[in-house]
Amino acid sequence: FMHLDSMKIFTELHVKETVRAVQTLHNENLFAVAQKKYTYIYDNQGTELHCIKQQRFPALLDFLPYHFLLVSSGERGEICWRDITHGTQVAEHRTHLGATTCMRQNPKNAVMHLGHNQGVVTLWTPSVKEPVVKISCHNSKVTALAVHGNYMVTAGADAKWKVWDLRTYNMLHGYGRKYGHAVNSIDVSMTGMVAMSCGGFLDVFKDVFSTARASKPYIKEQYRGLQIECLRFRPFEDVCCVGHSGGFSSLIVPGAGKANFDSFEANPFETKKQRQEREVQSLLDKLQPDSIMLDPDRIGEINHEVAKAYNQKKKEEEKEAEEAKKATKKMRGKNKVGNRMKRKALKKGAEQRQKTKDRLAQGGGEEDDGDDDDDEDDDDEDEDAAGETAAGEGTREP
Repeated sequence: FMHLDSMKIFTELHVKETVRAVQTLHNENLFAVAQKKYTYIYDNQGTELHCIKQQRFPALLDFLPYHFLLVSSGERGEICWRDITHGTQVAEHRTHLGATTCMRQNPKNAVMHLGHNQGVVTLWTPSVKEPVVKISCHNSKVTALAVHGNYMVTAGADAKWKVWDLRTYNMLHGYGRKYGHAVNSIDVSMTGMVAMSCGGFLDVFKDVFSTARASKPYIKEQYRGLQIECLRFRPFEDVCCVGHSGGFSSLIVPGAGKANFDSFEANPFETKKQRQEREVQSLLDKLQPDSIMLDPDRIGEINHEVAKAYNQKKKEEEKEAEEAKKATKKMRGKNKVGNRMKRKALKKGAEQRQKTKDRLAQGGGEEDDGDDDDDEDDDDEDEDAAGETAAGEGTREP
């Protein structure tokens, strides 16, 4: 590690194997190193803290500061998100496009942009297993890319680099061959300046994202006999750092950094106590991985279709419950003494009336049977009297 103000090295360690990528974490006290087979995490003294073995042969690293996620992609064509607060793997997706050639994040929405050998750039989020956007940018492999707000800059092995509008996913400007080399590194400053390296040449373009096409570079620099490997702008500074085959160099680029900084967001003069408080506050304000989406403005909005379906379903349920509910008569004071005695008397009277009705029904049946018997006896007596009268008339003398 090097302190860029004093240009002095304060951390140096030899891992004795290939180093593919290095990425600082939430502060300068921790950094991750993608080595030959695994990803290791070291502190600012060079002490090994962790060894991540879940993903083999990592080649590219990046860090999402608001989500505390370490993103890695390797030769096997996968992308992984790992939460460094508790060390668990949040998501892992297969790209099915071979090895990843370059990877950068969009600071606006934390979506990862991956370049592939087929000339395709894919956009990934942890909550979706498939790429949310797939753009065919070049006829050959994508060698470098950078993202700035709503714009993306890509470069291919065909020695061309292009500017894309991420709102419409259309090409804004295209630039052809210039030095006979493919662009191998691109970065965008805080004010929108684009720096790119082709072999030993470095060009800085200004106002690339405007409607007019830049005719010539803002700054040109040549590193004779050297091969530029990587370049990055320093935040809040007019400095571009260049890593090449001969070591490290810096280039002054007027207007590259923002002059005003937010001390609550990034304070270059913070003390140890302020750094500790900022770390605790950032952990409390950590965003969930599910909040990473293509359009971050959708967070907090209402989906009117879902709300309408929910309200309709709720109305139907309330209607069914109202129909199934029994219509009960509300009675106030039904447990008073007078009301209780009244109900008791009414119940007793109803029982007595029922008993009387039953008794009357039984007595009426018996009386009917008696009347029938009397009628039968009267009929028998009439028949006997008629027989006797006929006999007397028969015996009477003339």
